[in-house]
Amino acid sequence: MQAKPVQKTIGGVTFEDRFAHLQEDTPEALGWQWDRDRIAREAAEASPNYAPVRDRLLQLADAGGYFVPRRRGAFWFGYAEEGDDQVLRASAEPDGPGRTIVSKRAISEANGGGNVMLAFMEPSPAGRFVAVVWGIDGDMMGKWSVYETATGQHLLDTAAILYSGARPGWLPDESGFWIDGRNAEGVHELRFVPVAEGAAERAPVHLPDDLVAAKHSGLTLQISPDGRRGVAVTEPHEHVALVHVDLETLEATPFLPDGFEGECDGSWIDGETYVARVNNGVPRGRVVAIPAAGSRDMANWRELVPESEGFIGWAGVVGGRLYVGDLVDVSLRVRVFDLDGQLVQTLALENPGSSQSMLTERAVRPTDIFALTHTTFTRSSVLFVHDLETCELRQIGEAKHQLDNAIAERRFATSRDGTRIPYFVVRRKEVDPGSPQPTLVYAYGGFNLSQLPSFPATHVPFIEAGGVFVQASLRGGAEYGKAWHDGGRLFNKQNTFDDLQAVAEALIADGVSIPDKMVFMGGSNGGLLAGVAIVQQPHLWRAVVPTVPIFDMMEPLPDTPAVAGVRAIFFEDYGDPKVPEHGASILRWSPYHNVRDGVEYPAVYQVFGEKDLGCMPFHGRKFTARLDEANAGDRPIHLRVWRDTGHGAHDPADAARWNGEWLAFAMDQIGLKAAGPHA
Repeated sequence: MQAKPVQKTIGGVTFEDRFAHLQEDTPEALGWQWDRDRIAREAAEASPNYAPVRDRLLQLADAGGYFVPRRRGAFWFGYAEEGDDQVLRASAEPDGPGRTIVSKRAISEANGGGNVMLAFMEPSPAGRFVAVVWGIDGDMMGKWSVYETATGQHLLDTAAILYSGARPGWLPDESGFWIDGRNAEGVHELRFVPVAEGAAERAPVHLPDDLVAAKHSGLTLQISPDGRRGVAVTEPHEHVALVHVDLETLEATPFLPDGFEGECDGSWIDGETYVARVNNGVPRGRVVAIPAAGSRDMANWRELVPESEGFIGWAGVVGGRLYVGDLVDVSLRVRVFDLDGQLVQTLALENPGSSQSMLTERAVRPTDIFALTHTTFTRSSVLFVHDLETCELRQIGEAKHQLDNAIAERRFATSRDGTRIPYFVVRRKEVDPGSPQPTLVYAYGGFNLSQLPSFPATHVPFIEAGGVFVQASLRGGAEYGKAWHDGGRLFNKQNTFDDLQAVAEALIADGVSIPDKMVFMGGSNGGLLAGVAIVQQPHLWRAVVPTVPIFDMMEPLPDTPAVAGVRAIFFEDYGDPKVPEHGASILRWSPYHNVRDGVEYPAVYQVFGEKDLGCMPFHGRKFTARLDEANAGDRPIHLRVWRDTGHGAHDPADAARWNGEWLAFAMDQIGLKAAGPHA
């Protein structure tokens, strides 16, 4: 692709954009994109590793653990697999067969076909109704559909924005729920959705910018047990109880004191008291009881769980008990307290380990009985249910997959500024970690999301082939609390990239690997990290795999209402490039703008979804063209764009192909031969 340089000025910073003509979806740009996509796909499928890796990944597709069943009234609500279909069930037991309420196939058939993704579900307080959010063919503007539990009858649909994380806030009488939306000006407003027959309409609650800044992606209204109050909590990555809503007068007022910095979220004890984990000025976090009527005066707050050695990530009240999840040595600990803050029990969970369901939810969602999934690097998720009467932690079923003959060990690297960066090394026992081995490093480093010990289903074929899998916890995540997040965002974003370099250099110094045998892979924000690895650290990596990445950080998104929520998420961690001090900072590390001529770049396999609203394929077009132009080496630069797909593949067969392609490519680059599927 021929360069057509133009000069641009954004945020007071002027720079050259050599491939600005690839930004829009013109016939020329799309034609070139689909040609490169064909080349990438054919190259991956021609790999002798592709078929065995794909088939093994399909075997591992049910490793699961991301969604935990919820007990409401007489039923457990949860997702289950039925052949090649995914269903939402209401059952008497957490793992019971129960009654199928709706399925992916049924939604697809009712909406003219297409690949449906079922995301979050929210049952009503007594289980009479259940709402489920879904999208088709990667479309991130989905719908909340409401069903009657007893009959499975479809009652209504209402608009949803899948990436916003906003959940329905059901009224205690189950007459309807409140859901977050935006008006034509992009301002948040809470809208009431009547569900039960005869339920009265209610006026929307407008939340002007001085109450809820437009930058916040979504809100969930948590409603008190008596239905008189609600607390609007931001979603999806940072949870802050910004607004108190009087549901009788519909008056909205600030919930937190002026100048409050940090997270604050939890659940109601009663109609007047909200229990929340907070981390303002308390690096590791604590849990407090907040009287709703005097919430803005911290002198009224009563401490229930003080700061300790763990970093508190979530807290919530279930069945008259307070459950608190924190991270100790980058592993999950769950403690149970009474409502006066007295410790009742610490749940016996295997470490190093974590809960994928809690990583997904980042909060204790409304339920009558506490349950969570738990996983380790060598065992896929299992479901646990806590019995309040006996204090027994009951395991439901067995793990579907074990990584036999494998071990995981924690190590630390030292970043440029002296910060210790934790990472885990996972390998087969017979693989010598002191002799350079084919190594795949995975990291994320952003948006307050922790990378914790969990079953590496996507990377199992790599480990089984004799490779060393490394998972690093970089700044920008939440592994060590708010300071860890802040240390890798905005003007500190370069720390995340330095942390990755420190891990790579530690692996080399310790003899685990060498640059010619190392691959880095990251997705979404981790895809941005992969882009930076390509342009800042080309000497450390044989190959780099960015999946659903963003590369042009000066113009990451079009300025349209459809992506306002994504822009809000981006600006929280990256800054707004139109703001001069942010723009100057971003330009220094934006991958597209830091490709240099005459450098031998690693092999690259980029993966995008055609309909991804946040990480749009134009990033790949511009980055690929610039790498083609600048690269002094001969390693392949591939661009793969999946049609009718959003922010990743969700159908098991598609996901096995999606991950099978890039993983086969990576294994080819460093000389690993796949072991293939298990009998």
